[in-house]
Order: sequence, then C-alpha cells, then structure tokens
Amino acid sequence: MPLFIGLIVIISILAIFAGIYLTLGPDGLMEDRLVTHHDPADKSSRNALKHRVNAQITKGRWGAGLNVALFQAGVKLTAVEFLSINGALITFLFLVGWMIGRNVLSGVGLALIMAFAPSIWLKRKKEQRLAKFQEQLPDVLNLLVGSLRSGYGMMQSLRLVAQEMPSPSREEYERVTQEIAFGIPSTKALGNLVERMESSDLEMVVAAIQVQNEVGGNLGDILAQIAATIRERIEIQGQIRSITGMQRGTGYMLAAMPVILGVILMLINPTYMMRLFAFPWFLILVFAGISIVMGLFMMNRMVNSIEV
Repeated sequence: MPLFIGLIVIISILAIFAGIYLTLGPDGLMEDRLVTHHDPADKSSRNALKHRVNAQITKGRWGAGLNVALFQAGVKLTAVEFLSINGALITFLFLVGWMIGRNVLSGVGLALIMAFAPSIWLKRKKEQRLAKFQEQLPDVLNLLVGSLRSGYGMMQSLRLVAQEMPSPSREEYERVTQEIAFGIPSTKALGNLVERMESSDLEMVVAAIQVQNEVGGNLGDILAQIAATIRERIEIQGQIRSITGMQRGTGYMLAAMPVILGVILMLINPTYMMRLFAFPWFLILVFAGISIVMGLFMMNRMVNSIEV
C-alpha cells in the first residue's frame, strides 16, 4: 500500500509539471515553422509527439468537439493540453481527499468533482464569449453600414471591423479576412464564422449578404435594419435576465449549499461524514446529487424558455 501511494504521488507530480510545461512552454507551432525554415530534418520530438497525440484525439467526435469548444471559448490550449491538466488536477485532488478523509472514497469524491469541473468551466467560458460576440454584433453591423455607405467594399469593411472592434469580434473577423485573403469566397468565410460562433443573428446577416450578392440591392440599408432589430431583441433579453437574476442566484445558492456544508463537515469531522459513504447510507448522496442536478436543469430550462 505505501508503495502504491508513493507511485500515485510521483505520477501526479509529473502530470502537474507536464501540464504546466505544455501550457506555459514555448509555442510549438512557431518552433516547427522556424525549424522547418532552417532545417526540415531537425524537428522537435516533443512538439511532433504532442501534435500527433492531439491529431489522434481530435479525430474522434468527442475530441473534435472539445477542440472546437476550446476555440470557441478563446482558451489557447489544445485538446491534449487540456486533458493533461485535467488529469493532473484529478490526481492531485484524489490525493488531497485521501489525506483529509483517510479513505479512498473521499479521494474518489474530490476526483469526481474535478473530473466535471473543467468541462463546466469550459462550457461557461464558451457561453460568455459567444454572448459577448452576440452583444457586439449590432456595433459590428453599424460599423459595416458606415463603411459601406462611405464607399468601402466588403473586404475593406471587414478589415475595419477587425481593427476597430474589441475581442472577441476582433479575432473572429480577422480570421474571416485572412480566409478571404487565402482565396476562400467571402460568403464561405462568413459561413465558417457562423459555424464557429453559433449565432442565429449572424446567420441572418450572412444570408442577407448572400442574397445581395445574387440579386443586388442596398446592402447598407439592409444591415442597418437588421442591426436595429438585433439591438432591440438584445435589450429585451437583458431586461428579462435582470428580472430573473435573483431567482437564478437563489437556485444556484441552494444547489451549492449541500456540497459546501458537506466539505466543511468533512474537514471538521471526517469520521462522522464517512458514514455517509457506507452501505446503505451512500444512497442518500446519490439521490441528493440526482435531485440537485434535476433542479438545476429544470431551473435553467425555465429561465431559457423565458429569455427566448
């Protein structure tokens, strides 16, 4: 048993340092380009291995979805780096829980929390970035309308948006201009933007641009009307969110209270709390967790249905 624990400690420490190095280390893509420029035969084995592993992970549906979610959230990590850091944190919290509760089950409980926490954080960060992009869309359209009416073309207008708008619109429209510069049609590049940002309003804008390219018309007036409609809808949604903010906060507080109290009692009296992990008392934890998840799910569905 001591040997097994020692091996876990060593593996966790190595995993933590590996995750930190993969995250904070040098830019592998830049190194590969520089090395290829000077000597194609001399490539970094670490970067090549990392890229091969990441390519294998992103081949599957789950890995590809994780890679897209990281990009949408603006997290500058690859899928293999995210999974490495997640694995290191899971191992670390398992050891912390085992040392606090003097039981494997307490370590497994904390490890399970960390297994889901990064995914929840990534989803939340993705939603925040997409929401911020959606809020900036009326300003983007106003800037496009002004530049089009002043005589600029669509390419110059998109470049102006990439220069003037803050993040995340700056990065996304800069990517659109780069794709157009590489020869991709403007409608295709804007379609790729819609797929990345998952915005129904942006899809409407791109459809209007495609129709204008086919049949003609005053694109500036069309985008101005769309911008006014989107701005009014965003204002109404903001009012609804402010009205339902107290209810959402109360629901989250009630859902987090059992977990917080359980952690506090585990730190104060581990022996008392460990009785809940014994048969048949662990069923209380199972049904409590199911009830909390169902309550949060129902609350989010009701609030989202109101906001839509």
